[in-house]
Amino acid sequence: MGRLALVQSRSVRADFAVPWRRVSGIAAAAAAVLALLYLAARETPLFAVRTVAITGGSEAVRKAVREAAQPVEGESLVALDGEALVRELEALPSVRSASYDRAFPSTLRIFVRPELPLGIVRLGPDRWVVSERGRIISRYTPDSERYPRFRLPARPNVVPGSYVTDPGARVVLGALAVVPKNFPVRIHMVRLEGGRLTIDLWAPWGRPELRLGEAVDVKVKLAVAAVVLRSLSADTRSSVGYVDVSVPERTVVGSNPQVEG
Repeated sequence: MGRLALVQSRSVRADFAVPWRRVSGIAAAAAAVLALLYLAARETPLFAVRTVAITGGSEAVRKAVREAAQPVEGESLVALDGEALVRELEALPSVRSASYDRAFPSTLRIFVRPELPLGIVRLGPDRWVVSERGRIISRYTPDSERYPRFRLPARPNVVPGSYVTDPGARVVLGALAVVPKNFPVRIHMVRLEGGRLTIDLWAPWGRPELRLGEAVDVKVKLAVAAVVLRSLSADTRSSVGYVDVSVPERTVVGSNPQVEG
């Protein structure tokens, strides 16, 4: 029996050795073929980028993205350095994030998530459009007049793409980010003084203040303010000097911004 076991053992090893050698050879050949195909795909003009399709953002954002992506036109889709392209696009002040997709044979699809303009920050003599993240998008232009304003001390090295990191700026931008949609009155300016938020409103019937108090429960306070402002009658609107929602359950509407209700 021992002799039979010895013979069987050698036979089993031989039976398994031959297929594995064949598999290894086939795998090596397949890898070589794939490598050749990849090199051919990199070099063939069939896969050259001829169309760049951009989705997301405004027309101005898409234009900036197209200009930034222009160097890849004519290059191989196979050889495209996607990570470098994304870094280039996300360095644009108006782009929050970007991704891409190779649509063979010759189309590069780019998907853009733009920075969202939220306000105009005055830094010394300069005015800048700033995003909800505090990123400087561009210099102020008359087209950006509709955004609320706030002030910060002047500082050096402010350029599009840089960030406003002041704690006060984060408080103001945090408040602007939770303003209810269809807020009934235009927000002109936000002030943070002594830890208390005050909003200057521009309404067709006047320029009242909205007093939010400390920067807590801001979303609730703004929602209450929206209800109060909508409820003001036409006869009383013009005499309103301020709306104080610093304590939302005890909202005060006053005629003189210098006198507490």
